[in-house]
Amino acid sequence: MLINACDPIFNANIQLDGSCISREDYSVENLISPDAGLRKRGFLCETFIRPPVSLTFSFPFAFDIKYVVIGTRVGGQKSSGFQIWAGRSNNTQKICSMITNKEMIVFHDNNTDLSIFGNNYDKCCFNISASRNIRSAEKLSVGIFKTENSIPAIGKLEIWGKVSCSVPKEMYQSITRSWEESKIPKQIQKQINNTQLATEKDSDTFIMCDDFLDSITYEVMTCPMVLPCGKYVDSSTIEKCIEHDTMYGRTPCDPFTGIPFTDKLKPMPVPELKGRIDSFLIKHADDDNVKCIPRAVGKRSFSFYTERQTKKSKVQCSTCNENCNLYYLPCKHLQCRNCLNTENIKCNVCHSNFNRSQIEKYHENR
Repeated sequence: MLINACDPIFNANIQLDGSCISREDYSVENLISPDAGLRKRGFLCETFIRPPVSLTFSFPFAFDIKYVVIGTRVGGQKSSGFQIWAGRSNNTQKICSMITNKEMIVFHDNNTDLSIFGNNYDKCCFNISASRNIRSAEKLSVGIFKTENSIPAIGKLEIWGKVSCSVPKEMYQSITRSWEESKIPKQIQKQINNTQLATEKDSDTFIMCDDFLDSITYEVMTCPMVLPCGKYVDSSTIEKCIEHDTMYGRTPCDPFTGIPFTDKLKPMPVPELKGRIDSFLIKHADDDNVKCIPRAVGKRSFSFYTERQTKKSKVQCSTCNENCNLYYLPCKHLQCRNCLNTENIKCNVCHSNFNRSQIEKYHENR
């Protein structure tokens, strides 16, 4: 039976190696925290930390490693180069290494069924000589030696395998029993959630996903952006925050952490989320809750109707319909320069007389 050694029920230990420092609220302990919200938040180094960095997971019992799953992204931060070491206390060796551009990566042995992993996973097999290090292992270290112009980050860590045969029988039974009991409530909850999801889908109930809402204004985003801290906000919200910072002479910064924006730490667009939002709004276009929401695509497009409502009337000469070099007459009608050069000093529309000294130049932005 395979178990995840990083599951919170095992109270394992994980720590950073060397002088590496994690960012506030993004501690390495998040990866094995019993709080689902903290686990989802993931691990980030401080902004001044650069690769290489490593973290070490200590197993609470002798463990045979089957495969390791790593999430490479936290918000706008992404790690791309990973190395894995495993073994016993004083004898750990590198068992695999890989550079990836995907957001999930799995390191595995030769017997792992890879069909359970989709195309979103990059895959890397353990070294041939790794068999002695992944059997009855006491420690596993994850090293980050490359990032995509960001700070080191890990969004998810799972270490799957079996309890080693060297573990006493009583302890082995206790571990497997705890694992089985911890999974039963989750399976029941999953069934309930699936039932609710099917009911909602059948009834086509309108439910706004929390991911679609701006983390600051709590309004539906038309152009979602992800901040360096991992929060999602609309591009208009970011512009207002930057404008506010500039007004007070401050460097534009992340509104949640106060860390200044740089070329590497800056808001990034999220086209996948925008696609989900647009698809949802188009699907519910006739719902009263959606009709008042700004839209970027689809029928009743916000930009289309705004353009129609704000379209300016055509400005031209009242005599020859020319639209350049226009002047205001005292009666507020317009004439071009060529028409004003004629001997006739009357308005061709209202036929009122005027003096040339009363003429004013027409400006487009007036």
